[in-house]
Amino acid sequence: PPFLDGGPEHERSLPFFAFNRNKQGITLDLETEAGQNALKGLVEKADFLFESGQPATLDSLGLGFDVLKEINPKIIHVAISAYGLDGPYADYPASDLTIAAMGGPMSLQGVPDRAPVRISVPQVWLHAGSEAATAALIAHALMLRTGEAQFVDISAQTAMIATMLQGISAHAIQGRDYQRAGSLLQLGQANLPVVFDCADGYIVLIPSGPTLVVMVPWFVEDGVVPESWIDAEEWPTYHVRLLQGQPVSYSAEAVLSAITKYVANYTKNHLLERGLREGVALAPVNDMGDLTGFQQLQERDYWLQAPLPNGIDARTPGLVARLSKTPMSVRSWAPALGEHNGQVLNTLLGMSDEEINLATGGKAG
Repeated sequence: PPFLDGGPEHERSLPFFAFNRNKQGITLDLETEAGQNALKGLVEKADFLFESGQPATLDSLGLGFDVLKEINPKIIHVAISAYGLDGPYADYPASDLTIAAMGGPMSLQGVPDRAPVRISVPQVWLHAGSEAATAALIAHALMLRTGEAQFVDISAQTAMIATMLQGISAHAIQGRDYQRAGSLLQLGQANLPVVFDCADGYIVLIPSGPTLVVMVPWFVEDGVVPESWIDAEEWPTYHVRLLQGQPVSYSAEAVLSAITKYVANYTKNHLLERGLREGVALAPVNDMGDLTGFQQLQERDYWLQAPLPNGIDARTPGLVARLSKTPMSVRSWAPALGEHNGQVLNTLLGMSDEEINLATGGKAG
C-alpha cells in the first residue's frame, strides 16, 4: 500500500509504480519444466540474477547457484532475504516492521518515555536493495578478474544494522549507548533540541556557536533579548564550553528560549532565505506538499508526470542523478504483471506463443 482505487491489488500499488520504472515484467511458472527451461535460457544470456523472498526458493526447485553457474559460468547470483540463507532465523517470517525491530534501528526511534516507533515510510527493503546492488557490482568486478561466477547472500537484517554503525560504536567513543531522544540531538552527555516551531510548521537548526554568532543579533533586532547579549558571551565557542561543563554567560535554557521565541514569528521560507543569505545552517521540515512546491526541485526539473492505470497523471520523483555523457531518462513506466512475456521470451529465447503459454501458466503477454 497505498493502492489506487479499483483493479486487482498487484496492479494498483503506488510503490510498485514508483520503484519499477524502466523495467519489463514477465511471469514464469517455475513449477513446470517449461518455466524452468525459460529461466535457464534467460540466465544463460544474463549478467546478473537477483532473487528475493523465502531463502533457497530456487534451490528447492533445482535451480540453485550450483546449477545456474553451469549454464552461465560468469553469472552473478544475488539472493536477498530477511535474515540471510543460514542460521536459526533464516526461515523466520519477516516484514519491514519486524526487520526494523530485529535490526536495531527501531530501538532508537521515538521519545525515551514511550515505546519505540517505526519509521513512517518503509525502509528495510530499500536498504537491502542498495546493499544488494553494491555487492553485485563488487562480485562482478571479482568475476572480471577471475572469470568465475559469484554468489551473493544479502541479509536485510544486517543491512539495517549497517545503518546504525555510529550507534554501535557510541559506547566505545563516549562511554554510553545512544538512547531514544525523539527530536533531540545527542552530543556527548548532552541532548539538545534541534526542531523548533515556526509560524507555519517546523525548522531544524543546531544551536552551535557559529549559528549563534549570526542569530543573536537577530534576537536583539526583534527585542527577544537585550542588546547586551551580543558582547556578554564568546558565542563562537559557546557550545564547546557548554558541553564541557565550563562557565557560560547564558544557560542553554535561556538560549533555547530565545531561539524558540524568535522563530515562532516567521515562516519556514523566511527563515530559510535569511539563513542562506547570512550563513546559518537551518532548514524547513518539508512535508509532501512543501516538497512538490520547493523551488530548488522545480528549478532542476526534478518532478515527472507519470500516467497511472486509472488514467490519472501523477507527479512522481525524478531521476536520482544527472550524468554528463549518458543522460538518464524514463523510457517506460512500471509494467503490468506479465506484460512483456511475449516480447521478452520470444525476442531473447525465440519461444513460440504455445511455448510461452506453457512457461508462464497461460499468459503470453
